Amino acid sequence: MRELLARKLFPYVVKPGRYTGGEIGQIVKDPTGRINYLHAYPDKYDLGQSYVGLQTIYHLVNRDDRFLCERAFAVDTDAEEIMRRENIPLFSLESSRPVSDFDAIGFTLSYELVYTNMLAMLDLAGIPIYSRDRTDAHPLVFAGGPLVYNPEPLTAFVDLFFIGDAEEGLLEMLEVLHENRDASRVEKLEQIVRRVDSVYVPSFYDDNRKPTVSFAPEKIRARVIRELKLEYFPSQPIVPSIETVHDHLAIEIMRGCPQGCRFCMAGPIYRPVRARPQHEILDQIEKQTKNSGYAEVSLMSLSTSDYPDIDKLATAAARQLEPHKAGITLPALRPGTIGPVMLDAASKVRKSGLTIAPETGTERLRAFVRKDLSDKAILDTVRLVFSKGWTSLKLYFMVGLPSETDEDLQAILDLVRRIYEISREFPARKTINVSLSPFSPKPHTPFQWDAQASPEDVLRKINFVKYGNRINRVNYKYTGVESTLLQGILGRGGREMGAVIASVFQKGCRFDGWTEHFKSDVWFEAFKENDIDMDQYLKPIPFDADLPWSHIEKGVSAEHLKKERQRTSSTLGDDDAPLTPTTDDTGEESVVEYGRSKKKVAARNTSAPTKNRLRVRWGKNERFRYMSHLDNLRMLERLIRRSRFPVAYSQGFNPTMKLSFGPPLPHGFTSECELVEITLDCSISPYMVDDLKNVFPDGFHFYEAKGVTPIGKSLSAKINRAVYTVTLDSSVANVDSIGEKIKEVLAAATLEVERESKSGVKTVDIRPGIHSIQIDNDTLLMTLGLGEGGFARPNEVLNLLLDDPIAGVGGTALHRKELFAVDEHGTKTDGMEL
Repeated sequence: MRELLARKLFPYVVKPGRYTGGEIGQIVKDPTGRINYLHAYPDKYDLGQSYVGLQTIYHLVNRDDRFLCERAFAVDTDAEEIMRRENIPLFSLESSRPVSDFDAIGFTLSYELVYTNMLAMLDLAGIPIYSRDRTDAHPLVFAGGPLVYNPEPLTAFVDLFFIGDAEEGLLEMLEVLHENRDASRVEKLEQIVRRVDSVYVPSFYDDNRKPTVSFAPEKIRARVIRELKLEYFPSQPIVPSIETVHDHLAIEIMRGCPQGCRFCMAGPIYRPVRARPQHEILDQIEKQTKNSGYAEVSLMSLSTSDYPDIDKLATAAARQLEPHKAGITLPALRPGTIGPVMLDAASKVRKSGLTIAPETGTERLRAFVRKDLSDKAILDTVRLVFSKGWTSLKLYFMVGLPSETDEDLQAILDLVRRIYEISREFPARKTINVSLSPFSPKPHTPFQWDAQASPEDVLRKINFVKYGNRINRVNYKYTGVESTLLQGILGRGGREMGAVIASVFQKGCRFDGWTEHFKSDVWFEAFKENDIDMDQYLKPIPFDADLPWSHIEKGVSAEHLKKERQRTSSTLGDDDAPLTPTTDDTGEESVVEYGRSKKKVAARNTSAPTKNRLRVRWGKNERFRYMSHLDNLRMLERLIRRSRFPVAYSQGFNPTMKLSFGPPLPHGFTSECELVEITLDCSISPYMVDDLKNVFPDGFHFYEAKGVTPIGKSLSAKINRAVYTVTLDSSVANVDSIGEKIKEVLAAATLEVERESKSGVKTVDIRPGIHSIQIDNDTLLMTLGLGEGGFARPNEVLNLLLDDPIAGVGGTALHRKELFAVDEHGTKTDGMEL
């Protein structure tokens, strides 16, 4: 299978690194005798691998010797097209085994617009999308995550839903499967229902969600783990080899939210609030940064600034990370809870962006949705942020909330203008990004019965705000109106939605959460074809109506939610009290200061100047073949940080490692001759080199290192030759024919090719960059030029020699063997000796 992928898939897709696996931290186990579980995320790898829950589940399952866990993600549209054409089934990242070979597949459903991706993954795996059509030969299909608190739209496709925290429940289900390996599909599901709480198997219920068997509970109560145990969080996380959407180490510090916003679904489904002990969080940060090399650690929670004693945690974490030039980020900050100590910790090494969420423009509407924030608390927080040197701030507002009026919209404009005026009180240009998100009512919230505004009304409201303020450096963005409409309808829909989801999947809809892929017209057509009036789902729901999710219980009762919805008090809390001085870890008061701050000057390097540099020759094999040049740089930076190597950093507010690289390695090539120069901030010792070498993972090779003194040009500018080897596939490539073409190429005076660049396509002559080409058995050797004296890319030469350059080379074919320089006298100098 792996060879098939190397020949037929990886060379032809835009980002093959999404599908190759092999990352640092992945676990590969022998499937023999074990329950084989596949954790599936129905979105692109770039997004899914950043999901914190995936890391937890992956390591908890793999820690038990009875089970194994591998991963699969939704393949992008280019990969799906090729896989269907070449009959390549969906496969796992770890072993490249077909997904259909696993005992169970578990999907994490984070939002409604991944439903078609889930069906595409099942279909691509050769698994019937409808559960009724599956046999004992097919894997069981599980689903969990936030969306299963209304599982009804997916009951036709999913065999089993697990409701709630899965850290314990998933292992219990896999244990049942292990003990009942030879049982039928139905018997396995029955045993899971009998022995595991918080499980919903739709086939054991009728269309009215009433049990049809005695062992199925009438109500399914969500599972809640009492504490976030340290064992849930692995010491060695999976570290993506390619760039992902969230390129940082995510540390969960608290689950649940102490606030009670009436529009928020995350609040009720993740209750109760469970804060982790500070010492466990710091221990996890220490171990995971040592084993990952991330430069940024995000302290994750629904409301990070509500973590008990967040100032102390943030300060301790920042101090722990500062020696390694790593910093912390603080998402989900609530105005009024942000203090100077917290901001000082967040800016210890570098300043990342800050986001605060006023949600609405007026105190009345904030109180109505139970977001108890005064304007003063918001403005005080903004003033504090700008006084601490931040130059970029994101504001998050919702539009279309129940009881919202045009006065509330005008208040958003007024509040943004006041924030802009505050930003001008401080030096440096500021950027304010305003995000507008349409409201959609969610299950298990007090607003679950409310109407959803029509797309036309929402768009009018957005335009009212977007074009009401024409202020330079205040930017407005908004979430798609039609996609939000769809999320609201699907989120409150019942089993009738299954036919719509299946229809749009069959019509080719994929990645509906990505703007460039979303096809609203196809969705609207599918609703009409299935005789579903979308407008009916926008109307308010009577309090006595039977809700599709009424059999799912989580926390408070429906009666409590009704009372909460009917409360219309607009009394503010105590958040309008002025910010008080706080005490930092030194025992001294840290007072909020307003007005123009003192000009900050980048810290000077107080260490003795040094010109010590270490030049390293490194390479990579097939495991990391499909990493781009930027991915290689990112990997090397992480390895240096993991080794605690004393690298020097640039000065300023965003310090970066002082590294100098050799010429970029073409995408898809292995190598044994890559070069990097590392500037040290101290004298070098042999143990430092050993420490660096020891953190290189299998597949990333550390060949040699030597101290050098920088003279003249950069390392990349000095090198002007590269030797490449290409293994030819003799069943496809005619060696004799290639030999004739080599003669023609070498005899040519000019060889013009079209080359793409950032400025567009241009015609270049690559003949001065071709120094030699020869064939040794089935291996093509090319010495090509780099730099100004003549530059030819390997793929450009292969296009001249082969009719199908990709098919004509083997799956492990492309390799850079040597980097060197040739001077005007023809003297050759190896890259390590320059």
